Amino acid sequence: MRHTVKTAAAIVLLGWVAPAGAQGFLPASPGTVNWSGPYVGLNLGGEWSRLPGRVGVAATPAGAAPGSVAVGASSAGLNNNNSANVTGGGQAGYNWQLNNIVLGVEGDIRGGGPSNSTTVGGGSSPAGTFQSSSSWNGSVRGRVGYAWNQFLLYGTGGVAFADASLQANYAPSTVSGVAVGGHSASNSTTLMGPTYGGGLEYAVTPNISVGGEYRYTDYGHANLRLGSVATTAVAGGTVVSSPATGRIGLDDNTFLLKVNYRFAAPPPPPAMEAAMPAPPPPAAPRVFIVFFDWDRDIVTPQGMQIVQQAADAYKSGAPVQIQVTGYTDRSGSAAYNQRLSERRANNVARALVGLGVPQNQMAVSGRGENDNRVPTAAGVREPQNRRVEITAP
Repeated sequence: MRHTVKTAAAIVLLGWVAPAGAQGFLPASPGTVNWSGPYVGLNLGGEWSRLPGRVGVAATPAGAAPGSVAVGASSAGLNNNNSANVTGGGQAGYNWQLNNIVLGVEGDIRGGGPSNSTTVGGGSSPAGTFQSSSSWNGSVRGRVGYAWNQFLLYGTGGVAFADASLQANYAPSTVSGVAVGGHSASNSTTLMGPTYGGGLEYAVTPNISVGGEYRYTDYGHANLRLGSVATTAVAGGTVVSSPATGRIGLDDNTFLLKVNYRFAAPPPPPAMEAAMPAPPPPAAPRVFIVFFDWDRDIVTPQGMQIVQQAADAYKSGAPVQIQVTGYTDRSGSAAYNQRLSERRANNVARALVGLGVPQNQMAVSGRGENDNRVPTAAGVREPQNRRVEITAP
């Protein structure tokens, strides 16, 4: 239980820290795969498990039926060592890439699981079979990885869940001269414990990756009440019922082959953001272009260099009114893009004021997704269209 609490706390902390930290870092270097964003996928592999279990029938006390005497308790158990089975299912998650470091959260669910059986009963209880089994498991985990070229090497850890069932099937029999009918006693529970491991992913395309992952999981143990079992009080030859209980545990080593589809992440900004060359005629207006990240209105360090050039150009000549006009690409609604373009223009204007350009010397406006530098269809994220143009006559 201590491992479960610590692992759960680590996942909660990661869920709070990773989104906040992702706002303050640059994306991966140009030329590498961008692992950021949501993804879904399928997995298939093998489990090597231990599924120990035990079922016990309480002692029959003296006087439980007329003429009866006490009968001792009976029990049977098994220790399933290195049982192998096929498992498979799906996963979904989200990554945040900070330079070459990738932080993420992932959940998965799989079907298939171990089972085992042994003989139960005999003596004062009917003989039969006892079975322990698990049919599904899942987990919620954090991931920390290092990306280079098309590869992502990562470690993972969190909390795992699995179902676990016990069933004792008693066959019809005659015990101490008394007929005891066939019956069963069973119960199930959900086990929970820590899981940890690591894996390697390879990006086949910008959106599809394949990889392998190993994890060890200790789901812990649980005690179960199985109901009542028909037994006989030996001296009286009378059928009585005694309570049955059980205990079950599970741990496994798992290797999975995984295929993931990553939804499109925002494309990286242009490698260089530079002012367009001034046209030859001296009377022609000078245009300075500040580019923006997708769906952002914050002026980047590269953009501030362009703003500084525009401010220097203004202060080197006679004071004239300059135009500050914001634009967006076409990857959003027209109303949202209009507001985004205005925010971008206002942020550039504030930066110019901070560099000594008077506010009353600027005409600030937003044009939304109109007047694209690069004509595109609706919904296309074109970096050249996410801009603010500073025009000085």
